[in-house]
Amino acid sequence: MTLSLDELRAWSEGIARVVESIDDTQTPRRLCDALGDLVRADRLGVFVLRRHSSPLAILHDVPPGADANSYLESLYLLDPVYDHFLRRTLPTCALLHDICPDDFFESDYFLKYWSSVNIVSEFSINAHYDDDTVLHVPLSRTAGSRPFSQDDMDLLTAISPAVVATMRRFWEASRAGFERDASNADSFHVHLRFVMDNFGCSILTAREMDVMQLTMRGYSDKLLARELGITPGTVRNHKKSIFSKLQVSSQGQVFGLLLDALQLPADAAIGPDPLATLLENRS
Repeated sequence: MTLSLDELRAWSEGIARVVESIDDTQTPRRLCDALGDLVRADRLGVFVLRRHSSPLAILHDVPPGADANSYLESLYLLDPVYDHFLRRTLPTCALLHDICPDDFFESDYFLKYWSSVNIVSEFSINAHYDDDTVLHVPLSRTAGSRPFSQDDMDLLTAISPAVVATMRRFWEASRAGFERDASNADSFHVHLRFVMDNFGCSILTAREMDVMQLTMRGYSDKLLARELGITPGTVRNHKKSIFSKLQVSSQGQVFGLLLDALQLPADAAIGPDPLATLLENRS
């Protein structure tokens, strides 16, 4: 893909504005504006993914009325990008379709969050700051737009070193201000991780919990079987057992229980199994 002189000039001018005031709080917006001059995107954002705390939204263009807060409040735990970040397998440049589980777009998580923001294609540039921090810059196209083309992605990949360097420098200069109240976010993240990791532990077997959690992340029976080293038939048997034990008839109902458990107050006595506490409170 060859840029015209006008396109190259617009990109250069945008980056010049970023470089001139790189320590300014408007740096993420100026960077996104420069990216938008280069490749059309319906929405852009800048998020800080943190291993020991909930993500920070430095900038996002999610429209009013979309369920954006649910992502930052808890649903990031099921996000394929965040999952790759935790496993240290998040590429510098990533197309969401290439890194998500095979049934992600049919998952209850997708229907709860992603469908509300109408994203049909997302390409991200990820600046790895240290082992526990990644600056995540997603560019999205929404319903009615064409997905990113290979030329679009090749161009974004080619300029990614400039984006990565800019975000690293910005975070180095600005992180103290953003992390000033980090202790509350850290403790709440610990609470959410406890709920996620122990949801159903007093009712389900360890293998049933694995099946339940991977299913909620969008793994098909086939992919889940490969991940756990079992057969798809065994996966289906585990699901039947899960539904029976939880007295539900669908994965959507299981997901609803998890969402309710994630809403339990962080300072409440939720016991060793948040699901058991939730069901007890309802009885």
